[in-house]
Amino acid sequence: MQFHKLAPLLAAAGWQVIAPDTPGYGLSDAPPFAPTIEDYAANLEVTLKAMGIETAVVGGHHTGALIAAAYAVLAPSRVHALVLDNPPLYSAEERAQRQQAPHRAFGPQEGGGHFADRWAFMRGFADPGLSVESLHLANLAYYLNDITQDHGHSAAYRFDLQAVLPLIASPALLLASRLDPVGHHAERFMKIHPEWQIAPLDGGSANIIEQPGIWSGACAAYLKGRGL
Repeated sequence: MQFHKLAPLLAAAGWQVIAPDTPGYGLSDAPPFAPTIEDYAANLEVTLKAMGIETAVVGGHHTGALIAAAYAVLAPSRVHALVLDNPPLYSAEERAQRQQAPHRAFGPQEGGGHFADRWAFMRGFADPGLSVESLHLANLAYYLNDITQDHGHSAAYRFDLQAVLPLIASPALLLASRLDPVGHHAERFMKIHPEWQIAPLDGGSANIIEQPGIWSGACAAYLKGRGL
């Protein structure tokens, strides 16, 4: 769902776009155990091999950006470049704090009150720029899989990207939205990879949905600049 507006724009610019659901989310099968970010990256490797794709530009948003980074370490020869949309680079203390936060699951209630509860919860912390239509789709996607398991966020908070980052040899574009809670983390990345590029964007974490033209424009300019 997250890439449903962006994918056609990138495809129109000449790229093949593949946006698989992370296992346990959307229409994908639920994993039999709590995966790590490295597990998600290994699953991406299986997906690309099954599709006969030898090399690719690999990108993602928030947790997806962590998966892309882990994949660049797992299969460096298969990654042309990375496009990381507001990737979080948490310190050990920040990761510990987030791991301690309780997970809220909005299970089904007679009368459908869980839909309203989930809506209010999302509206309370989601990007203020997220439209009613996009919030509606986000809630539908949430209930397509096992709502009691939110493995992705847990895996993200356990993943030590600070240790992995120096191992990444791929070039990368960092999309840094000014209103995204972790948009300023791009500066942390540049201390380790000063050769990477930053594309500052207006708006927040909903840019990929609400302003796909801005997102795709920054991505296209970067990739074309690299001859891709």
